Amino acid sequence: MFRFFALVLSLAVTVCARADTVDVFVFNNQFSVNQPGQPIQHPVITIGDTVRWVWIQGNHTTTSVVGSPEQWDAPITQSNQTFSHTFTTIGTFWYYCIPHGFDNGDGTASGMAGTVTVLAPGMGACCLPQGCEITSPADCLALGGVYQGDGTGCTPDPCGTGPVTIELVADRDNVLYQTPDGSLSNALGRFMFAGNNNSGERRRGLVRFDTGSIPPGSTVIDAEVRLFCSQSQGQPAAVTLKRLLADWGEGNSAAGGNEGNGAPATPGDATWLHRFFPHEFWATPGGDFVQAPSASVVVSSQGVFYSWSSASLADDVQVWVGDSEQNFGWIIVGDEVGNGNTKRFNSKDSPMGDNHPRLVVTYLPPARVGACCFSDGSCDELTEADCAALGGTYMGDLVACADVLCTVVLEPFVDELPRPAVAQPTTGVPGGAAHYDIAMTEQFQRLHRDLPQTRVWGYAGTYPGPTIEARRGEPVTVTWINDLRVFETGELRTAHALVVDECLHGPDVTGQTPVAVVHLHGGKVGPESDGYPEDAFPPGQQSPLYVYPNNQPAATLWYHDHALGITRLNVMMGMAGYYIIRDDLEEALGLPSGDYEVPLAIQDRTFRADGSLVYPEMWHEHFFGDTILVNGKVWPYLEVDQGKYRFRVLNGSNSRAYTLSLSDGAGFWQIATDLGLLEAPVPLQSLTLLPGERADVVIDFAGYDPGDEIVLVNSAPAPFPGLPGVGVVPDVMKFIVAARPGHTAPLPTALVDVPRLDPQDAVIERVLDLRTMPNMHCPHHHDPVWTIDGRMWDDITEFPLLWTTEIWTWRNNSGISHPMHMHLVMAQILDRQAIDEVTGLPTGPRIPPAPGEAGWKDTVDAPPGYYTRVIVRFEDFTGIYPYHCHILEHEDHEMMRQFEVIACAADLNRDGVVDADDFFLFLSLFAAGDPRADMNKDGVIDADDFFVFLALFAAGC
Repeated sequence: MFRFFALVLSLAVTVCARADTVDVFVFNNQFSVNQPGQPIQHPVITIGDTVRWVWIQGNHTTTSVVGSPEQWDAPITQSNQTFSHTFTTIGTFWYYCIPHGFDNGDGTASGMAGTVTVLAPGMGACCLPQGCEITSPADCLALGGVYQGDGTGCTPDPCGTGPVTIELVADRDNVLYQTPDGSLSNALGRFMFAGNNNSGERRRGLVRFDTGSIPPGSTVIDAEVRLFCSQSQGQPAAVTLKRLLADWGEGNSAAGGNEGNGAPATPGDATWLHRFFPHEFWATPGGDFVQAPSASVVVSSQGVFYSWSSASLADDVQVWVGDSEQNFGWIIVGDEVGNGNTKRFNSKDSPMGDNHPRLVVTYLPPARVGACCFSDGSCDELTEADCAALGGTYMGDLVACADVLCTVVLEPFVDELPRPAVAQPTTGVPGGAAHYDIAMTEQFQRLHRDLPQTRVWGYAGTYPGPTIEARRGEPVTVTWINDLRVFETGELRTAHALVVDECLHGPDVTGQTPVAVVHLHGGKVGPESDGYPEDAFPPGQQSPLYVYPNNQPAATLWYHDHALGITRLNVMMGMAGYYIIRDDLEEALGLPSGDYEVPLAIQDRTFRADGSLVYPEMWHEHFFGDTILVNGKVWPYLEVDQGKYRFRVLNGSNSRAYTLSLSDGAGFWQIATDLGLLEAPVPLQSLTLLPGERADVVIDFAGYDPGDEIVLVNSAPAPFPGLPGVGVVPDVMKFIVAARPGHTAPLPTALVDVPRLDPQDAVIERVLDLRTMPNMHCPHHHDPVWTIDGRMWDDITEFPLLWTTEIWTWRNNSGISHPMHMHLVMAQILDRQAIDEVTGLPTGPRIPPAPGEAGWKDTVDAPPGYYTRVIVRFEDFTGIYPYHCHILEHEDHEMMRQFEVIACAADLNRDGVVDADDFFLFLSLFAAGDPRADMNKDGVIDADDFFVFLALFAAGC
């Protein structure tokens, strides 16, 4: 019988037909030719065809099992979204994902695993009375089957759920010879006997069939035992099968001749007295069995098969299907009254294989079951019909609950939008000069009406943290205290609430300890107050005094954790909050304020049914949740008055981009970017924000009727950019219009002046590549490591001079956008220009920034396939600052580097004095070709740099 799942035929076949490509989608710990939400199905192809694995969600690999004739191994991630393999061998080939699946070591795999079945040309599924087999059309017709078509497979079964008939050959048999000492047996003989011999000594056969191939839960319809009678002595006589009640054995005994006299028993043999010779005995000599016959047949002739079949026989098999440990087989009992009426039957050891004992079973397989996901996040393994009847989502036949994550389906717009509290200073007043002592804390918060409370981290006991109100020119100081404690015990945490991947730079030293440090994103602050990633400190410690001068325009800033290698984890737990700078210029504009100014911190998460957060234990290059939160509530609603609102919108997600619009298609205005107001309001139909970006927008609800509902929706694919609709979570929050007048004053047509930085003032243009590299530091990771210029965190090669202007160009040849964030500086986007696919050089027109980007920025979208040029001026502070991609998974590994602002180009050793030490250091750097010796910033270290240094040295700076 041709069984594909047990056989791999290594045949070289020349294929002349057109080859096809079949897509297998990779998502949510599953491989399937069907899209997410549909039953799991594995591909069946023809030799010469190609399977293309296509990334949908998560970070996975497609890896063939060891020893497979077809070998492949490739990551399937957001940066490596497809992989193709052409199959040149017939068979069924198992593969799996590292680390979500396992190679079982026997040619199969489990966990997140799949199969590719490769057929010869002109092969397909054949529906036969006994089930489905892979055959050729001609063989299927000859077997009386119905051919399902070339390339069709038996999984899922195209033949329905009708009865299945299988034929089993005995796996054990023996003969009990009646003797006083129980010394005879015939384990390996050619025959079995039933009845009395000429001397009146009884002979009884034993036979067992392994029914393990019948699926548990099957219903046995019919069972038939077939024995070939090779000799019938005496008169016709009834031969009865009776179910054995105890186990018995086969040794190595083998009788000679006619075999009627048996052979000396060997260890393990069954005899008249022994179940296992010589020490284990039957309770009753001659065997322990049910007295009532299971089936009986009169045997008269020889050289023919006899069949035993009855309801009782089927019941025996049903017992064994339910409990295989009770399967001891049958004893064959003949006429034990008269003499010389022995019936001889061929055994499993007969050289005539066609005449071996057989058991034919017809059964109804159990209904196929698979994982059924319910809206509360629970899972049960049910039939597809039962799953549908209970309102669940069926994940596919034979898919185990352990292999899927059932997401919690939460009703949107049932919780009111919370507004973060205003932080209360230790001294001073909110919105003015003040000092704050702010603790990092663990607490449980209810993030949705129908979710149990979630363990979160935050600041001052809340997630998000309280909003720090500040005023331009009035300094704020903060002491940040790491008071992360296990909520249930009050003990300081020694391990993170999420699993820390200790392979990453940072955790390779700090381990599972939840170190933390706070960065004021967008703040012009000294390096000692910037939240340097390596300055993270553990629970029980606090930061030095952080000073925020607030010498910058009114803007929506935010503070968040910045610990080296675990920023993504700490922010995922909730460590973020607003920091709003106000000034007189902004307040004079009469923009919506007070109740009509609302922060909207948008983040995505995934929840388990118990309310806990889902986040992978091993680092992956992105995280995309299935649920949107605003200000720490899942899909909230906000009741709005009939007027204008100013929304301070923050993309606080780890990896997800948002393209926001209103569900009714209405427009709105953008009035500010990351670091302050635009020159004039910009009308928009949609707004795209990458992680870390902010925008202030004004929406006017004056034209709506009371009770109108407008949903803030998202259309950005994940990753971004990507295929429309892929990975999108569409709803963000809802606005419900109340019957109250609101802020109806018109928007000013002009806002503030935004002085433009002049590219002619730039002393250098730096071009930095955004790209991946093999993950050499963490070889067990299957996602590549993201880098800037192929360098790591410790590689400082940029030394801008204080009070100078530079152009920084992000060259993005990857497939996704990167939100590039530079600490300290206020940036302006100059333009974007396409990358020539052949030369890698810029080509085509320079595209100016969109009107909504034409203000001060600290986080800039560097889209794929483009050079993105920004201009910055290094002011006020010297020292080391990070710059990085603000996709936090990228930032943590390893897309974050540092620049050092220097006050004097000739003071190379940074000791504040230009002296001989600097001279000799320059000579060393010059000889080594070190970038610090590039004094004229032309990208080349040559004699010109030597003379520039001499001039600076002579001038004392």
